[in-house]
Amino acid sequence: MPNKTARAFEKGTRLLVKGDVEASVPYFRAVIEQVPSSYRPYHNLGLALYRLGQFDAAAQSFQKSIDLTNGSFAPSLFGLSMIFYRRADFLKAESFIQRGLLVAPDSGVGNYCLGLVQYSLGHISDAERSALAALKLDPSEADAHVLLARIHERQNNPSAVLTDVQAYLKLAPNGALHADALDLVHRAQQDMSRLSASLN
Repeated sequence: MPNKTARAFEKGTRLLVKGDVEASVPYFRAVIEQVPSSYRPYHNLGLALYRLGQFDAAAQSFQKSIDLTNGSFAPSLFGLSMIFYRRADFLKAESFIQRGLLVAPDSGVGNYCLGLVQYSLGHISDAERSALAALKLDPSEADAHVLLARIHERQNNPSAVLTDVQAYLKLAPNGALHADALDLVHRAQQDMSRLSASLN
């Protein structure tokens, strides 16, 4: 990648990481125009478009990254899986995650994505194992704590829900799942109050 193009890629990536997602897109598009054989700008563009809710365009970018790497870049496989997850095509999402985990079996993100899909398919025990594996592989994978909270809610374990949410809020006090986490706390507290009332 020529120096000027590399600087554009780095600038776009910095903007994406800072959360200035929309501003990052032109940089990635410019890099792709200069070096269309490079997979990373397609992947980062896919991430940006995904965060902007442009899922069809994001899917195309992730797929291009996958094609350029012959399916050897796991993050793009996981990215594409989450688009199928959002479309409620859980079996297709799972197939892409499994492909990604063959490439990167120690990926915390991959195991978290797998847990999300397993939960949606009603495979609660499998989802719990995947969420715990995600946290073991990457203790900073905050969203896995919210997944565990949802699992423990399904298992009627409100005290575990509160512990899970507390761990999430410690890692990501302003995270994207903050509102979901607070809803889980509210329902868990209600469940505990009902349980306490029934025992008195």
